[in-house]
Amino acid sequence: MKRFMVFLGAFLVCSTVILGAVNLQHVIPVGSEVYSLVRMLYLEAGAAPPSSSGPWSAAELLHHLDRIPQDRLTQEGKAIMEEVRAMVEMPDTKDKTFHGSIGFVPTFEMYYHTNDVDYAQETDWVYNYDSRRPLIGIPIELYMTDHIYSKVDFAIMKTRFSRNSSSVTDSSEIFSPKFTMNHPFSEGLNHIDLNFPERAVVGMGIGRNSLTLGRDDLYWSSGKTGSLTVGDHLDYYDFLRFTSFHDKFKYTYLVAGFDSPSWTGGQDSTIDSNDAVDGDSDNVKVYVAHRFEFRMFKDRVTMALTEAMMYQSSTLDFRYLNPALFYHNLFTRSNSNSTLALELSVNPFKYLHVWANFLVDEFPYPGEDQTSNSARPTGIGQQYGIEGMYPMGPGFITGWFEYVKTDPYLYLRNHVDYIVNRRMFNLESDIAIKKNFMGYEFGNDLIMVATGFGYTIPRLFSGTLSASYMLQGENSMSTVWGEGPTHVNKTTPWDDPLTAATVEKSLTISANAQAHPFQDASSKHLRNIGVMTQVDYLKHWNRDNVKDVTTDDIQVTFGVSWKL
Repeated sequence: MKRFMVFLGAFLVCSTVILGAVNLQHVIPVGSEVYSLVRMLYLEAGAAPPSSSGPWSAAELLHHLDRIPQDRLTQEGKAIMEEVRAMVEMPDTKDKTFHGSIGFVPTFEMYYHTNDVDYAQETDWVYNYDSRRPLIGIPIELYMTDHIYSKVDFAIMKTRFSRNSSSVTDSSEIFSPKFTMNHPFSEGLNHIDLNFPERAVVGMGIGRNSLTLGRDDLYWSSGKTGSLTVGDHLDYYDFLRFTSFHDKFKYTYLVAGFDSPSWTGGQDSTIDSNDAVDGDSDNVKVYVAHRFEFRMFKDRVTMALTEAMMYQSSTLDFRYLNPALFYHNLFTRSNSNSTLALELSVNPFKYLHVWANFLVDEFPYPGEDQTSNSARPTGIGQQYGIEGMYPMGPGFITGWFEYVKTDPYLYLRNHVDYIVNRRMFNLESDIAIKKNFMGYEFGNDLIMVATGFGYTIPRLFSGTLSASYMLQGENSMSTVWGEGPTHVNKTTPWDDPLTAATVEKSLTISANAQAHPFQDASSKHLRNIGVMTQVDYLKHWNRDNVKDVTTDDIQVTFGVSWKL
């Protein structure tokens, strides 16, 4: 043991000398504009975008920037490169091994919509709970030596759930009024959200290896409308992640835990019909995954292979945490559900990027009888897209198109599904449960077609216009998984001829603009002022799969923020 500690100490000292006295462990949020800027630089250099699994550390970001051939960039591209490098936070730890800061980020947002009857819940808004900013954010950051970084975001914000006028706990009291703001004091303290922090993360690393522990957003995909595997639509993930990144290869191991699917405090059990019969004792739900990313063909192609397992049981069996296992071959169907995902990203021409992503949850073996009563329905997700980026003036324009299809029983299973819970406390009615799909935000049994355009000037302006059209079949999160031809023969989007229900159709058009209008001001306080606005138009036909029910809504958001 003593020899090991001596070796570890010597290793840390040597790595510090090699890397220089700077801390590169800053964890860059997946919503940062850095990711789109780096992707643009790679496309201009004639290479496929770098790793699509985030968040990155500052060390990984610098690694990606260092691999871009400078001679392939235009003058505009080189200017963007310098802007990105200026965004990297890496405090000097040569003379001072500890750096810390406490921020103050007030934000004032207003929300208005025209239909407060049919669009009364949080899920009816495009700019929803996860998008809305707290009235006051208090970020705390710590840098300790060259190898440890920590951040915690405290917040004063409005809750998602409350007790409405009918004494029902839901989100209608917060999201149904035609005009609201983001301050939580409309009913004293009843609407203040005590579920913070939603970001509390520790990053540790040496060289090209990093270990991240805590609570943060994750995103694994090149997709624009969401990820088939790990999406950022959840409020957060509680996770442990190891990453090793290199020129042609990146390895990621992830363990993410979720609230108990059988938690019953203050309300009925959230166990659904897809959970095990003895599900009320299955208090542990954990997602375990390992991801392998490869770059090939002179950086024109990237390929990512993700094998994962959702584990659910009364106890955690540590054998299933082995990062080198092939989870499918554990053959523990009663308390696990394994998936396999393949992602391809290709740069066929300069400024252009195409991708194809596939997720397999369930599929028949060759020769398997799909007409028997024990035949199992397929569970496959498909995502295809194309994106173009081109430098223009001080920024760049973008355009993209994406198609997504998910099978009627994707993410569902008779014992363990990919539906996860989040417990949320509110002062009026104690605890409520928010349920989400772990993978694609909009779930199973759908076809999505979406497109978007935008223009970005780093740190100054970003404007986007997007539209999506979705067909949502009758299968949903509450659908009971089953075997036999009745279930096998369902196609996407499923429209059961024996029921009055039918396929829901929806159209969403969104325009968003964000700016820091005083970016060139001499005063730091003026430079840190930001404004944003977003306008969304939603229209639904056969709303909630009920025939001939048509609704629409216009939603407007405006916000002003400042950072001290």
